[in-house]
Amino acid sequence: MSGDLNQANILRNKVNRAASKLKYNFYQTQIAAMHESGSHDWWKHMKTIMGLKTNGKSCMQGLANKTTDGDCGLLANTMNDFFVSVSDHLPRLNKSHKVFDVNEELPDQYVISVCTTFKVLESVKANKATGPDNIPAWVLRNYANVLNSLRDGVLPMEWKMANVIPLPKTSPPVSIEKDIRPISLTPIAAKVFESIIMKWVDETIEGEIDAKKFWGEI
Repeated sequence: MSGDLNQANILRNKVNRAASKLKYNFYQTQIAAMHESGSHDWWKHMKTIMGLKTNGKSCMQGLANKTTDGDCGLLANTMNDFFVSVSDHLPRLNKSHKVFDVNEELPDQYVISVCTTFKVLESVKANKATGPDNIPAWVLRNYANVLNSLRDGVLPMEWKMANVIPLPKTSPPVSIEKDIRPISLTPIAAKVFESIIMKWVDETIEGEIDAKKFWGEI
């Protein structure tokens, strides 16, 4: 028995060393080079590694066959109802409550200037997906010099809208609740505005968030 145990320990150690070597090699060949990449490239690379490059239409048709008797229209409405229900328990914002008076004078560092707006718009990626306003990124970038800053303290209703795209987390998905997550495509102008605000927030909470977290990218 002792001989069998010793042999088992030897084989176990060999397996552990081989596993560690394979993990290291996988990291070096698949992950290490991605450290300087953006979230878009990370997600694209992860989908390739996980084999998620499936046809979205056929993928959703398969889910419709399982959940709504093949009715894709009913599937879309069912997913929409589920996405909405996730936040149903949250109290609605009280529009009568104001955090600050919009007539109050703001500190200069919290005023979005024309120059700041121009610089951010000029850096927008031309292939960025559009939101419900259907204004392509290249228009905002090319005409950045004619756009004004936002100073009235009100976010346009159009900037709050989004095209919600259901994205499968597994292939193929079999459950709306467990295997589908929503991706919201908001107007690029809203993303630009958010990126400026997030820069201010970042300066305030610097050092309190995970450096590996992707956010505020346009």
